[in-house]
Amino acid sequence: MFWTIASILTLVAILAVAVPLLRKPTTVDSALDHDREVYRARLAEIETDEKLGRLTAEEVQAARAEEGRRLITLSDHPGHNALTQRSPLATFLLVAAVSGIPAVSVLTYYAWGKPDMADMAIATRANENPADQTLTQLLERAEAQLARQPDDVRGWRVVAPVYLRLGRVEDAITAWRNASRLEPDDLELRTSLAETMVVGASGVVTEQARRLFSQVLETNPRDAKSRFYLAIALGQQGADNEAIEAWQSLIADAPANAPWLQVARAQLRQVADRAGIELAEQEPASGPTSEDIEAASQLSAEDRTAMIEGMVSGLADKLEEYPQDKQGWRRLITSYRVLQKSEEARSAITTARTHFAGDAAFLAELAQLEQELGGNSPETTQ
Repeated sequence: MFWTIASILTLVAILAVAVPLLRKPTTVDSALDHDREVYRARLAEIETDEKLGRLTAEEVQAARAEEGRRLITLSDHPGHNALTQRSPLATFLLVAAVSGIPAVSVLTYYAWGKPDMADMAIATRANENPADQTLTQLLERAEAQLARQPDDVRGWRVVAPVYLRLGRVEDAITAWRNASRLEPDDLELRTSLAETMVVGASGVVTEQARRLFSQVLETNPRDAKSRFYLAIALGQQGADNEAIEAWQSLIADAPANAPWLQVARAQLRQVADRAGIELAEQEPASGPTSEDIEAASQLSAEDRTAMIEGMVSGLADKLEEYPQDKQGWRRLITSYRVLQKSEEARSAITTARTHFAGDAAFLAELAQLEQELGGNSPETTQ
């Protein structure tokens, strides 16, 4: 049945193209036919001029003779007698092209085609081993799933990074937006959406992205990613002083192994150089190191306590000289808590607040430490 239908369709297609091209023209004109028409028209004009008295009998005879000589001259021209007919070679090439291409196609399909192969439905492809599928096939599989279940948050989470990897930034933004809409309390989804918006804007922190980062900081003041991009936004807006403060605060809070720390430092230097501000180098305050703790474990309880208190006292002295070291304040407050010196810890929190009055994120962190301190004080545990 397949070959019958294919043969009929091929024959119909060949005839539809070949018949009009091979049909002989009903009339064939030549250049001489045109010259003859001109000759007749000129004779008619001469007769009209004779009737109107514009030409004498001798002039009429001379004019007719002149038009006759002109027609004879044109008829002797080599190209005027050639008829516009198709050459045999052109006819052969036309027939070969019209019939040869379908013949080659049929023979090729007969050799390698598989007309009896069953259709492979999407559901069948979905059951294939994902390890044997390409990234595009996996994406199509996920898109089909999302088309059936558009409220699948996990699905949107999966396809968004894939879209971004393939350069489909707008699709990635749509995917993160759908995921964030379905889980509005997930701050990570908001930061991912905002970060992708920045990528789509070629590194510019747009107003919409800035608003999303700010919303995240309202809930989590210590979110490093939001603080990072908001610091970039301040620099892009020309607020260099505010950007320097934001970068310094972020760097001070950063873990030593933070992957973005070098980038943050480079951004800080760039903004400071642009603003013509010389950055003051500060010696970071430090608390007891792992070596100090190891050495203290070999001492008696009284000596160990005295050693730790001496280190904490040294840390407090350094913070008086370098009060902008946030990590130092965290270590000092934590050390006081370990020593169960609640009043000293609260005093350190109060002092730290005076040095970071404009840092909302660090103030919120201090408030959290104070709350934890109140819950762990000796008075409440007895």
